[in-house]
Amino acid sequence: MRSYPLLRHPLVALTLLGLALMLPALLWGPGTTHLHQYNILWTEHFGQEMAAGHFYERWLPASFEGIGSPAFYFYPPFAYWIGGGLNALGIPVLTAINLTGLVLLVASGLAMYRWLAARGTHPLLGAALYMAAPYHLHDIYVRGALAEAAAFVWLPLIALAIDRLPERRATLLLAASCAGLLLSHLPLAMLTAFFLVTPMVARRWWRRDPVLVPAALAGAMALCLAAFYLLPAMTLQSHVSISLLWGPDYRATDWSVLNASFELFPSLALGLMLLAWPAARSFWGAMAILLALLSVRLIPFVWDIEMLNKVQFPWRALCLAEFAAVTAMMSVRLRPALAAGGALLLIFPYAFTGFLTAAFMGRPDDTAQIERIAPDAPEYLPRGFDLTHVERKYRWTDMSAYRALPRGDAILVRRAGPVTLGHAAFPIWRVTRDGQPVASAGPLIHFTATPGLYRVERVTLWQERWGAAISLATALLLALMAMGQRRISHLSKFATYSPLSPRLDRPARLAFRSRQSGGEV
Repeated sequence: MRSYPLLRHPLVALTLLGLALMLPALLWGPGTTHLHQYNILWTEHFGQEMAAGHFYERWLPASFEGIGSPAFYFYPPFAYWIGGGLNALGIPVLTAINLTGLVLLVASGLAMYRWLAARGTHPLLGAALYMAAPYHLHDIYVRGALAEAAAFVWLPLIALAIDRLPERRATLLLAASCAGLLLSHLPLAMLTAFFLVTPMVARRWWRRDPVLVPAALAGAMALCLAAFYLLPAMTLQSHVSISLLWGPDYRATDWSVLNASFELFPSLALGLMLLAWPAARSFWGAMAILLALLSVRLIPFVWDIEMLNKVQFPWRALCLAEFAAVTAMMSVRLRPALAAGGALLLIFPYAFTGFLTAAFMGRPDDTAQIERIAPDAPEYLPRGFDLTHVERKYRWTDMSAYRALPRGDAILVRRAGPVTLGHAAFPIWRVTRDGQPVASAGPLIHFTATPGLYRVERVTLWQERWGAAISLATALLLALMAMGQRRISHLSKFATYSPLSPRLDRPARLAFRSRQSGGEV
C-alpha cells in the first residue's frame, strides 16, 4: 500500500479538509447569508482602501447611498483585513469573502491542532472535528458571520497560553491571542473572558500555580494592543444609533428553547452534551456541558446580567461549547451508545444548515442593488436619525428621502439660509469656510450659511491618536519581551545558565541514571 506522508502534515491535511468543507461556497457561494450585504459592502470598502494604501479606514463614504457610515469605528476589523487584502490584490469581492471563510476555517484547525498536540490527545482528528463542528459551519454558511468565525481561531491559542502560564512566552501568546479576539468579535471576547479565561485561570490558581499576575498582565497588554480600535469604539457610541444593537430580538433574554427561530440549537447543544458526557467529571467535559446548557438559556439568571444580555444571542456560547466538547472528546474513550446518540442529534443541525445553505445559494444575486444603495448596519446611522426609515425584517434603511441633498466635500452656497448636506454627522467631520470652523449639527450635517464656499474637512480625534500611541507602545514592548526571551533561550545552551523558572510540580531533587548499573547517582 502506498504511503503519502505529505498528506499527514497538519497544514496540508487541514487545508485539504478546509477546501472540502468550503467547496459549495467556492463553487456556488457565498449566497445570500444573514449578513451577506455587510460582507459585500465591508469587504469591498477595505479592498478599495487597502489598494489605495490605507490599512485601516474606519469611515465608509458610500454607505447609506452616500450618506456615509462610521461602521469600523465600532465593528472589529480583523476578518475584513483578510477579505479586503485579498480584494486589494485583484480578487473579486464574492471570491474574497469565500477565501476569507477558508482562511479562517483552516487557521482555526491549525490552532486546535497545536492545542491538542500540546495535550497529546489526537490532535489531527480533534482539529478536523473542530473545523467541521455544526455551529462553526453554520456561522459561515448561514449567518455569514465572518467576524464570529474568526473567534474560533483564537480560543485554542488562549487555552494553550493559559495552560503554560507563568512562562514568559505563554504570557506573550495570551496577550496576542486575546488582542486578536478583541479585534475579531467583541461579544465572543466577553463570553471568553467570563467562561473560558476565568475558569481556566481559577483552576490553575486553585492548584497554587502562580498564574494570577501573568494572566492579569497579559489581559492588560491585550487591551492596550487593541486600544487603537477599543478606545474609539467605547467612547464614541453616543454619536450613533447604537441602541438598535439591543432592540427587540437582539437581547439574549429574548431567546429561549420555545422560540420558533431557536429550533436549530437545542439538538446541537444536547448532541454536544452527549458527546462530552464520558468526560463529564473532567474540567473540559464539565465545561462543555455547562456551556451547551448556557447556549440555550437552561442555566437560570446568567443572561439576566445586563452586560451578558448585550451579547444579543445566547447561542454565541456554542463557539466555546464546541471547543470544550472537542477537547473533552479527545481526552477520553467515547462510549458507543452516547457517541451514537450525540451523532444522531447532530444530524439535524447539519441537515438544517445544508437546507438553508442550498436555499440561500439559490436566491437571485442582489449584488448590484447592494452596491447601488450600500445598506450598512442601521446602528451606525447618526444619532437622532429618523429610525422609521429602517425596515424591520432585513434592517435595510430607506434613504430615498435624502437623495436630492447635496453631497461632496465642497459646497458652493449661493443663497443665505439653512443648509442640509447628504452627509452623516460624526465628530470627525468639521464644516469650514475660508479655513475657519462653522457651527454645525446632525443627524445629517446642517448649518446656517451665507453665500460662499464651504468645505467638510476630516479631523483626527484624540481617541484615534491616543489609541494608536498606546497600541504601538505595547506592540514594541511585546517585541522587546519576545526578543529578550530569544536571547535567553540562546544562553540556555550553556550548562552554567538556565532560564527556566522553578515550577511547583517539579521534583525536589534531580536523579540521573547510570549507564553502567542503571541505578540513580
